[in-house]
Amino acid sequence: MKKIVLILCIICFAFAAETPVNGAINITSESKVEMYIALFWGACNEAKALLQSRGIEFESHMVTFSRKTTAEMKKRTGGKTFVPQIMVDDHYFGTLIELKDYFKNKQVTE
Repeated sequence: MKKIVLILCIICFAFAAETPVNGAINITSESKVEMYIALFWGACNEAKALLQSRGIEFESHMVTFSRKTTAEMKKRTGGKTFVPQIMVDDHYFGTLIELKDYFKNKQVTE
């Protein structure tokens, strides 16, 4: 029985390591937000518009045509290759889906 519990704990830990920590991250106008984006990609444009509508400044890292930036993104996100990939205060946050979920019930501040 102990072996089964240990195996389950290891499996849960492995999945948790891949899960964004956005539940513990609070995005404010003071946050350092970085986003890995691709040229002409709709999801990237939507993520940028959402952050801008909330008054959140961010730094963009273009992965299109840049192996170096793509490698950096993969290293920082645990191997993720799709965009946008969002970092908040040097912690992996997630993608557009997590960003939309995060702001779903938050009031827009003027």
